[in-house]
Amino acid sequence: MRPFRTGKIPSDILVRNVFRYGGSKDPSVILRSSIGEDAALISFGKYVLVLKTDPVTGTSSDIGWFAVHINANDIACRGARPRWFLCDLLLPEKSNAALVDIIMKQVDRAAKQVGAAVVGGHSEVTPSLKRPIVIGYMVGLVKRNAFVTSSGARVGDQVIMTKAAGIEGTTVLASDFTKRLRRKVSRQMLLRAQKMNRLISVVDDAMIAVKSGGVRAMHDPTEGGLLQGVWELAEASKVGFHIHELAIPVKPETRRICSVLGLNPLRLMSSGCLLIAADKRRSGRIVRNLRRNGIDAHVIGTFTGLRRGRRLVTRGGKELEIGPLERDELYKIIERHRPT
Repeated sequence: MRPFRTGKIPSDILVRNVFRYGGSKDPSVILRSSIGEDAALISFGKYVLVLKTDPVTGTSSDIGWFAVHINANDIACRGARPRWFLCDLLLPEKSNAALVDIIMKQVDRAAKQVGAAVVGGHSEVTPSLKRPIVIGYMVGLVKRNAFVTSSGARVGDQVIMTKAAGIEGTTVLASDFTKRLRRKVSRQMLLRAQKMNRLISVVDDAMIAVKSGGVRAMHDPTEGGLLQGVWELAEASKVGFHIHELAIPVKPETRRICSVLGLNPLRLMSSGCLLIAADKRRSGRIVRNLRRNGIDAHVIGTFTGLRRGRRLVTRGGKELEIGPLERDELYKIIERHRPT
């Protein structure tokens, strides 16, 4: 049996060896996690609780801050506001109080940004760890008739994306591989790339989109980047898609760093970008409302019938079939080089 590579467990293994084990049946469970469905929904009277957990493992920079935002993003993709946050701190041997204080200040700052209370968690010194790991747990709340899933995209809906591809991966690479990149990337560009972490949250993106009307599904592309995110949204909805590379925004900092390191920006960790499946009659309004609020947004393609495939139309006009990705581009660099 072939061992896993660094990154997400392959989709077929999740279906066969993870999702089938659901514990006891519970009628209050509206939706469990599955491919493309990253947050669970639990009936709670007139409301629905939205539950999400995710660790930060791909970086050692601002891990407390990232842990809050990446979990809050998946709550927001359900149309819910993040409300309560818990975290586990797993620390390497010889850690001290100063490190704990740094991480928890990051957690506190990010939680205030998204409007969530930090209500609990766990901390320990763990043998064999090379660097700290933070595992976040976020809980949100939404009215019963107002939640959004990733499985609602329909044939003919338009694919909207906010901001740009590869945001999270870019800021991680610029922060953790500064010395290596400095040889071929200017100091000013690296500083701009590091500051792209301010774009990580999609809470406002999601709230504005939902309020605009016409949202059928939303998804936060993380590991595997934009292409994996669109594939997961299509897989959850059992539809195909045609998206256009020329329509996908990629920031100059991302293009340059990916060029230097030999990475594909469309396959690079993309927290900070929100994917929206929108009724084509309302997509223009969604894009306009996002832009009026200072959030860049673009229609990048259309959801199609499954028989028409899941395709990226490249800059040269070639159509590439898009399937599930084994691992994010970021992990190729992490395996190849230690951050310096």
